[in-house]
Amino acid sequence: MNIRNDLTKYVAQQLGLDSSEKNIRRLTKIWWINPRNKPTGGLRLTEQGFNCLQQADIKVHKIKFENPQVFNNQIIIWLDNYIDCPWYINHKEVYVFGEKMAVQLVLFSGNITKFVTAKANKTKVLDKN
Repeated sequence: MNIRNDLTKYVAQQLGLDSSEKNIRRLTKIWWINPRNKPTGGLRLTEQGFNCLQQADIKVHKIKFENPQVFNNQIIIWLDNYIDCPWYINHKEVYVFGEKMAVQLVLFSGNITKFVTAKANKTKVLDKN
């Protein structure tokens, strides 16, 4: 199993839902934006998934944006690759379920464009070496 399936099963158990393998596959499709397995990332939540993780009392960190944001597809794809914990985003804030990632985003003052640019540049430098 991967982290997405493990977390889905844990949350289902915490909420008293059926945690059979068939239902976990169904919930995975409902709670996660991209239910396909990928080597990194892929932990963006749907609104329903975000609400379920909150109901299961999993600690969440909210990072507000200075101004409402409009994101293009490339930024969302980069975020999906670089954020290594479950996350949910809207135009006013991003919610992450990992302290380390929350600190990184706060250090960028919630500026998502700066965050993904810095991560992308770091990846490019590492790929050259």
